[in-house]
Amino acid sequence: MKEFALKLENLAVELLDLLCENLGLEKGYLKKVFNGSKGPNFGTKVNNHPLCPKPGLIKGLRAHIDAGGIILRFQDDKVSGLQLLKDDQWIDVPLMRHSIVINLGDQLETSLN
Repeated sequence: MKEFALKLENLAVELLDLLCENLGLEKGYLKKVFNGSKGPNFGTKVNNHPLCPKPGLIKGLRAHIDAGGIILRFQDDKVSGLQLLKDDQWIDVPLMRHSIVINLGDQLETSLN
């Protein structure tokens, strides 16, 4: 798991550098923003949301936004429900097995304003 987490962290740093390049910022700028006094703030959270046999009885998660910087969300092709807010409308994210959805969270948005 440690090796996997390190690879994810490296991917996140690479994505931050690509964002910097596309925004005309110095390479490494966003990495510096997310480095705390003790180094980068990186966490791993694992959730599994299996299909419910009676979906009419559940509400699911409330609408929310991600607070972090870059969120790497692994998709499967069985459980839907992930939505993105675009132009004040919630739209479904298509299911794609073995894919990663990259969410840009509030901390990243705040860092760029």
